[in-house]
Amino acid sequence: MNVSMRFYVSLYLLIVGFYLLTASGRIGLSDGVAMYNVAQSIAKEGSLSSEPCSPNLPGHLNHCVLGEHGRYYAGFGLFPSLVAVPAIVGGKCLSEILHLNASLVTRTCVSLLTALVSPLICVVLAMWIIRLGYSRATAAIGACILAFASPLWNYGVKGFFSEPYFTLGLLLAAYLLSSPQLPFASLLCGLAFGAACASRLNGTILFPVFILSLALQTRERGLSRAHFLREAAIFTIALSICGALIGWSNYARFGSIFKTGYHLAYPTMSALFSTPWGFGMRELLLSREVGLFSFVPWALLAFFCFPSFLRMHRVEAVLCGGIFLCSFLFFAKYDSWHGGWVAGPRFLLPTLPFLFMLMVPSVEKLRCSDSVGQMPWGMRRPVIAGLVLIAFLIQATGTFFPLERYYFLQLFYEQRPVNHWWSGSIPLASLDFLYRMTKAGRGQAQTARSIISDQPDIIQEQQQALADISTAADEDDFLRRFPNSENLMLPNLFVVKVRWLGFPAPAVYGYVIFALTVSFGGLVGVKRYAALSYQ
Repeated sequence: MNVSMRFYVSLYLLIVGFYLLTASGRIGLSDGVAMYNVAQSIAKEGSLSSEPCSPNLPGHLNHCVLGEHGRYYAGFGLFPSLVAVPAIVGGKCLSEILHLNASLVTRTCVSLLTALVSPLICVVLAMWIIRLGYSRATAAIGACILAFASPLWNYGVKGFFSEPYFTLGLLLAAYLLSSPQLPFASLLCGLAFGAACASRLNGTILFPVFILSLALQTRERGLSRAHFLREAAIFTIALSICGALIGWSNYARFGSIFKTGYHLAYPTMSALFSTPWGFGMRELLLSREVGLFSFVPWALLAFFCFPSFLRMHRVEAVLCGGIFLCSFLFFAKYDSWHGGWVAGPRFLLPTLPFLFMLMVPSVEKLRCSDSVGQMPWGMRRPVIAGLVLIAFLIQATGTFFPLERYYFLQLFYEQRPVNHWWSGSIPLASLDFLYRMTKAGRGQAQTARSIISDQPDIIQEQQQALADISTAADEDDFLRRFPNSENLMLPNLFVVKVRWLGFPAPAVYGYVIFALTVSFGGLVGVKRYAALSYQ
């Protein structure tokens, strides 16, 4: 194994150890439950059904859509569900060995799978940074900022989201497009982009950006128009293979290649794009629940760094800028721009690696000793460091916070004459939760009931708790009425709730020691192999 590969492996181990340590071990959002049900159907019977599910659940019409043969299907991309099948099979075997609830163990394994996949995004980002000629140290800084100072940390460890899988495919496609000297680069680029679209179909809006970048790359390299047409055709054919599989899955589920599962929720284009652009753009950037700058303040610097990055890397600048601009404009108009019960910019998450790429030359300059103290670089160092630190603290406090608690309490305080001081802000609600944890200790979870793993039963009890919201004495009394109330009252960490799930204590300690050892080994390797780049 050469030095570069050892560096990438070490970087992955550094990040994945912390991700495993802070993982929730839960599926979480209803979107994840639907994708998990599809993965279970694939593993059990080789079908694409999302059963068991409720087709009449308000606001979740694309989770349980009546399709072919009288069965119900979800409208989400199938790629994450396919990747999760081995985790489900392994989880069932593990549950039989440990004599634990099979549903809980398989859900935990699927959630932990996302924590294993997400650090690969940071590794690919590091590969791209090095490909453009920057040092391994800068690549390591960039990977760690993306891993721990952006919502990738939250979406990578707190459930089963499609965004990490989409981001990985999209970033890998961008890296391959930027590496034309690699064998079959255009073919692999098209397949990676196709896998991204198989995770989230709206990724197809970025196709023109890749074609434009490919054309600009051909011109920058002084190659002929025939070369561009050949490479564009290879890219398109590879993408079309994935597109054909997506079309086949639509036909198998809904009887038409053009029906994606969203046709009931959004029967017309005006329903799909019903948000006023001004409102959507403001909220995507500034909302205290999902705003880009509220959770990733360092992203603001990317816009100031764009001109210098454009002068140095024109093709990559057009690619990064185009991906962000198309995504931003699309989701600003999108009806469900908020992304559901989430924290941070869910739909803009895939753009974060591309925003950081715009900052790479500035980070490289700030690293170099000969730029320290010079103007304006001397002033930029504390600004960038301060914004990255703020972003890290926001993500770190969020890893403890059970997000459903925030949205349930928002509903609770709507029925009360006064709001809490943190109302409307997830970062402030996270701080409030940590303060409560330090005061209350562990005693507040002692009244919890037995674990409920059947999703229809969970939904029914949730609806009952919400119907009785006016009778609750206080917020703790209100939260205890929900099924599996530990998920609302304990830190959202697998290592905290693992005993409650039935795992033996030695397994808990072994898991923590394993995760810390993996991260420490990765840190040692990163420090060692990053330094070799200067020898």
